[in-house]
Amino acid sequence: MIWIKRLECPEILKQDISPDSEGMIEIKDAITFYNDINNHQETYQKTGKRGRRINESYSVYSQKSVRDALKIMFHGKCAYCESKITSIYNGDIEHFRPKGGYCNDSSQPLTKPGYYWLAAEWENLLFACPFCNQTNTHEILDDGSIQEVVQGKLNQFPIKNEIYRLTHNHGQIYFLNNNNYTQAFLGEEKERLLLKPCTDEVEKHFIYSENGLILENEGLSVIESERAKTSIKVYALQRLGLVQSREEKIILIKAQIRRVEQAIQNYNKHLEDSDEEKILFEGIMREEMEILKRFKDSNQEYAGMARYLIDDYFKPFI
Repeated sequence: MIWIKRLECPEILKQDISPDSEGMIEIKDAITFYNDINNHQETYQKTGKRGRRINESYSVYSQKSVRDALKIMFHGKCAYCESKITSIYNGDIEHFRPKGGYCNDSSQPLTKPGYYWLAAEWENLLFACPFCNQTNTHEILDDGSIQEVVQGKLNQFPIKNEIYRLTHNHGQIYFLNNNNYTQAFLGEEKERLLLKPCTDEVEKHFIYSENGLILENEGLSVIESERAKTSIKVYALQRLGLVQSREEKIILIKAQIRRVEQAIQNYNKHLEDSDEEKILFEGIMREEMEILKRFKDSNQEYAGMARYLIDDYFKPFI
């Protein structure tokens, strides 16, 4: 998982513009719908032209312009596990704060309504793979043994203290009282237990083992430590197939590090040679270093792990 800079909000989701964007219209309609307490256990459905309910729920967030922007922003990778998904799957448009209902743990019943006012909020949308975003039965590596467990985010949004949980009442003031809403939102932000790739310094939370395991880093604050551990579990980041893919990337990175070491040795051997030979071996050395550096690029699978491994290797030389 790495920090990702958000692209500009797509026109279809923009707020504070006139006339209202489709996203704004949908948000306002959802707020009106859930203003009625009788609808709190119901699934939001759009209002038809004549005021009738139609068989269609939230739809603006899944429009092509939104999906395309998310795919570009996350380089076709899952926001959570960094696996490249667009070559085999369209990818899920993930609501970080769940729109339909929420729970602290997958074993708990769903509390409704969810964060309905954020269903078409650009800052709440991520790009994810189905293994991280949905619940599935996974083989998980735990203390050297393989266990079969059900993991994946789906409607989970755990926070440390429920007193700070945003409720449907906050949805009702989302537009009406921005100051009070923002204060409440920031209060919940301090309590949330999931890392968000577009907000947090996610890379400092993790280290990686030689065999591809993702682990909580040392020296974190109490809340940072809880977020690291909770994110690993909720996003199913220790699932066997993912660990094996990371291990394969580690093998490639280590092989390239060895090529860099060999190129450095060859360059040092020819320091006293002609300028032509020094330039030749310096060029080879720089090329091998550039290849190694590419593993850290944001568009590469498991860039967070690559940055940790490569930076850790070169730390003694800095």
